[in-house]
Amino acid sequence: MSIRFADIDKKEVKAKANGIWDRIASQLAPSILPAIDHPGLVHIDCMMHGGNGDFRVYRDFLDSGGGVCTCGNWPDGIALIGAVNDWTFKDALSEIGRLVLGDKPQLQPVRREARRRDTAKEDAAIRQRLTALWSNGISFRSAEAKAAWMYLVGRGLKIPRNLQSVRFHPSMAFYEKGQLVGHFPGLMACVSAPDGSPVTIHRTFLTEDGHKAPVESPKKLCPHASNRPLQGAAIRLFPATDTLAVAEGIETALAVTEMTGIPCWATVTAGLMAEFVPPPGIKRVTIYADKDSPSKFHPKGHGQEAATMLAERLWKSGIQAGVELPPIDIPEGKKGIDWLDIHVGVSALQKAAA
Repeated sequence: MSIRFADIDKKEVKAKANGIWDRIASQLAPSILPAIDHPGLVHIDCMMHGGNGDFRVYRDFLDSGGGVCTCGNWPDGIALIGAVNDWTFKDALSEIGRLVLGDKPQLQPVRREARRRDTAKEDAAIRQRLTALWSNGISFRSAEAKAAWMYLVGRGLKIPRNLQSVRFHPSMAFYEKGQLVGHFPGLMACVSAPDGSPVTIHRTFLTEDGHKAPVESPKKLCPHASNRPLQGAAIRLFPATDTLAVAEGIETALAVTEMTGIPCWATVTAGLMAEFVPPPGIKRVTIYADKDSPSKFHPKGHGQEAATMLAERLWKSGIQAGVELPPIDIPEGKKGIDWLDIHVGVSALQKAAA
């Protein structure tokens, strides 16, 4: 008799799957198999958003079945296989349950064929584009960078005097699905590897009067070469001492430094925050996490989970680490709240009281 979803217990499925997630993936998520040969070490192109070398499975993949990418973090095999196949949690649990409990899966996994690539040629082209883009930028302190100043002031921030790793570009090309949409001024920020070498460029597309450009995704990461992975990287906005703060977004990091005086670097995403590696000489890291609403794949909130993962890893490596969360509840109708929201709120209260 066929096993019904109602008969499938999550705890029983995870217990049965422990130690054999590689066999389960071979049946239900074959596209991740190249990452399983060396868990935690091999990075492959993301089968979900296509990011170049952005995806890897956890070191304990055989036991947990989890994986991570710049586009998300999946703590166990149920979540990961569901995401890879675009299945609901119910469908993923059902198909894995049927497999490990001795029945035949009913849904077919998504088959994604690996592309044949000339990696060396692609990497050379990426490096050339990144170099040209950065070279065509101008100093953030230049009078021509007025749109960037107006943008930051409009977000409730002051213009930092010692800001580094950021340039202004008067006219960046914006592409959507391979089609040129237009050219916009904007901020460029260098994303650096743990050793300080450049990996790629983060762009914020703006209007001439300092607002976000009227496009679907005004903030974008450029591609990166296959030998320059994003894991461990960050935007080094300020010179660091032996004490450092980290936050996800650039504006949030600027707000943290403005509020605390601690140099704060931006990790760009929650996924990259969990992977951040501080440079040598850092003794303490304070993580100013975003407070995100729970979701299917991040039941404790993506920002909170990433911050906790980073803090635990830093303590194990001998670096003191603490997590600071925004001290208010997420407003109704919002998906989350960050330290820029707190900074802007405090500034508004101070102005009202002056």
